[in-house]
Amino acid sequence: MSERIYEILFIADPNLGEPEVDAMAAAVQGFVEKAGGVVQKVEKWGKKRLAYVVRKQREGSYVLVVATGPADMVKEVERRLHVTDGVIKFLTVRVDEELRKAERRKAARAAHEAERKSTRAARPAAGEEQEAGVEQ
Repeated sequence: MSERIYEILFIADPNLGEPEVDAMAAAVQGFVEKAGGVVQKVEKWGKKRLAYVVRKQREGSYVLVVATGPADMVKEVERRLHVTDGVIKFLTVRVDEELRKAERRKAARAAHEAERKSTRAARPAAGEEQEAGVEQ
């Protein structure tokens, strides 16, 4: 089975300080590595207002962890996030499929653009044809 890319976004309790959120991000990194994954990057987005009330909270500290690993890793990390105090919400998304689709669309668009340019260069412009007809 190949390694897949996942984005793990979790929202920490807004009452936690910056050191506690950093410790929680480090703990999630540890969960990923223990489950056989590799953390690519960690982004701390800071405190943001939630769209709706979650566990009696109106805002939370957002942290995004991008990791590669097997599907078992996701199950283990999510299991641990469920029982971690201070995490009020989390979401895990597999992004490798979307990246592949985007790359295919980009390649197709580039090929189409190159084809359009080559056909435009091969035929004379409409203004040049009219001028040639008038001169004769």
